Amino acid sequence: MPLRDENLDYSRLTRKDFRLEMLLGLGQTAQVYLAKAPNGVSVALKIPRREVRENRQMSERFAQEVSLSISLSHPYLVRGLAGRPTGDGAFLALEYFPEGSLEDRLHKEPLAFPDAVRSLQQIAQAVLFLHQRGVIHQDIKPANIYLKGPDFKLGDLGVAKSRSNPRPLERAGSPFYMAPELFAGEEATEASDAYSFGVLAYELLTGKRPFRAETLEDVTHAHLHLAPPPTSLPRRLDQALRNLLHKDPKQRLSIPQFLQVLSSPNEPPQPQTETKEKPKGLFGLFRRRS
Repeated sequence: MPLRDENLDYSRLTRKDFRLEMLLGLGQTAQVYLAKAPNGVSVALKIPRREVRENRQMSERFAQEVSLSISLSHPYLVRGLAGRPTGDGAFLALEYFPEGSLEDRLHKEPLAFPDAVRSLQQIAQAVLFLHQRGVIHQDIKPANIYLKGPDFKLGDLGVAKSRSNPRPLERAGSPFYMAPELFAGEEATEASDAYSFGVLAYELLTGKRPFRAETLEDVTHAHLHLAPPPTSLPRRLDQALRNLLHKDPKQRLSIPQFLQVLSSPNEPPQPQTETKEKPKGLFGLFRRRS
């Protein structure tokens, strides 16, 4: 179904229908402009560079980003409004956020604890929505999360792994947020997204990332070999947070399991007897295989 705003059918628009107003960002693969749609609505207009349009693999990546952004609709995902996947007129028009990104906000001040919890709950819903549809985000980080009033929205599906494109890149994502297994050359999975979400959660709940490093070599070593430092959070939440950052994806806490603890960090854990008899979720699947 075409996305509409008032009486405007965005699916019929071309890049020339948008009026460019200001350059918002200049990346390695695209320029992003603040632009106006014909009905006056402000959008973030992403235009791929010529070398992207002329390179088959990079062009396919952008085409997938257009397709996923427009077809996937969720309250906590950045909304794709219009786009053309390939050719000289390729573009992607996205929901615009005047308040900027979560990264912009964190540069000013850390989130208050209730805001951090709310942001994690909302972003987790978006990530789980993607997973249910066979999409691994691969680049969960504050720079790809946008603010709109009390809401936090996850964006940038440019390096996402999907059923139709299971290996979009040999390695994707920001090194500060990448799971250990990705540094080791393994494929991205829901568990690797959970790890990236865990780094985000650690940063938002404690005010700092779990690992500080100046070089890629140091970052890689930290993710592969160093345990995340204990925090001053409630003991149950601290343990869950660090289990979300487990080096072994098979032992890693899942996002739904972490959310249960986040919603009630001071409650004692549930008795173990039931879970042994009736394994649930990701841990249950691995126990059945062992």
